[in-house]
Amino acid sequence: MLKRLKSYYKDAIVINEQVADAARYEWFYTKEGDKIGIDKQRLSKQEKQLLSIFLAPILDANHTMSEEEQAWQRWIVHGDATMLQHLSSLPPYCRFIHFLTKRSVANKDDFHDVVSGLFPDPITIVWEHEHRGVIIEKKQKQAAESLPFADIIDTLATDFYATIHLFIGQIHPYDDQLYESFRYEKRCFELAQAYMPEQTVYQMEDVIPLLLIHGHPELETIKKSFPFLETLDDEWLRIMQTFLQCNLNVSLAAKKLYMHRNSLQYRIDKFIEKTGIDIKHFKGAVAVYLAILLQQYTDHKRC
Repeated sequence: MLKRLKSYYKDAIVINEQVADAARYEWFYTKEGDKIGIDKQRLSKQEKQLLSIFLAPILDANHTMSEEEQAWQRWIVHGDATMLQHLSSLPPYCRFIHFLTKRSVANKDDFHDVVSGLFPDPITIVWEHEHRGVIIEKKQKQAAESLPFADIIDTLATDFYATIHLFIGQIHPYDDQLYESFRYEKRCFELAQAYMPEQTVYQMEDVIPLLLIHGHPELETIKKSFPFLETLDDEWLRIMQTFLQCNLNVSLAAKKLYMHRNSLQYRIDKFIEKTGIDIKHFKGAVAVYLAILLQQYTDHKRC
C-alpha cells in the first residue's frame, strides 16, 4: 500500500520523515505504525475521507504519539491487538471512558496532562476524531472507586473552554472479549447522546432503560452492560432484589432476608464496589432491578 501511495502522490507524500512545516500535511498512521503525511493542497476532501477508512488520522501533528498510544489507537480503530501484546505495561483490567467535546482541543498534550491529574490510576488517551476520543484507565483490580466525574467535567470545561460529555464504562479484564465490550460501550454512548443530549456524564445505569425503549430487550444485550449478572450467584441477586423491592430500606430488607442489618449493608457496599453501580440511588437501583427481572423472565421462558 505504501508503494501505491508513493506512486500516486509522488513528491506530495512523506513517510516516516520529520518535516519542518508539519502543518502543511494531513497526517495518518498505517496499521503497521508507519506515519504518513500528504500535502493538503494535493489531497481532496473525498480522498481524505477515503484514506481515513484505511488509515488512522493523526489529529494533532505537533503531538508525537508514544508507542503505547499508537498500539491502543491501532486496537481501537482496527481491533488489532498485535502491538498491544508487545507492551510491558498492559493492565489486568481497564475501563474505557468515552468523551466528546463541543469544540476542538488545540493542545492534546495539555489535555492529557490535565486529565492524568484527575485520575488515581494511569491513563492513556486516544483521539478518534477532532472532537471525540477515549480515556483508557489502567487498573490493577476489578473494583470501581467513586470519582467526581461532574467535577472532572467542570475542570476540563474551565481549562479548555469546551463542553465535554463523558460515558463511564464498566471495568473489564484484559481478555479476548475486551474489544467487543469497547465497541458495545461506544454504541451505548451514542444512544445516550441521542436521547439525553443535555446530560454531560453518562453511566451504564442511564442506558439500560434506553436499551429497552429502543427495542433491545435481549438478555445477552443486558449482560454486556452489566457483566456482574454472570459473576454473581443466585443468592447474591436474590439479596439485591429484595433490597430493591423494599424501596432501598436496609432494615426492612434485612428483616425479610433474616439477616443482620450490618451484614446486608456490607453486601450492598461490596456490590457497589464490585460493579461501580450505586444501587442506593434511583438510577442505579432502577437499572439493576430491570436487569434482574429480565434475567428471571428469560430463565422462566427457557424452562
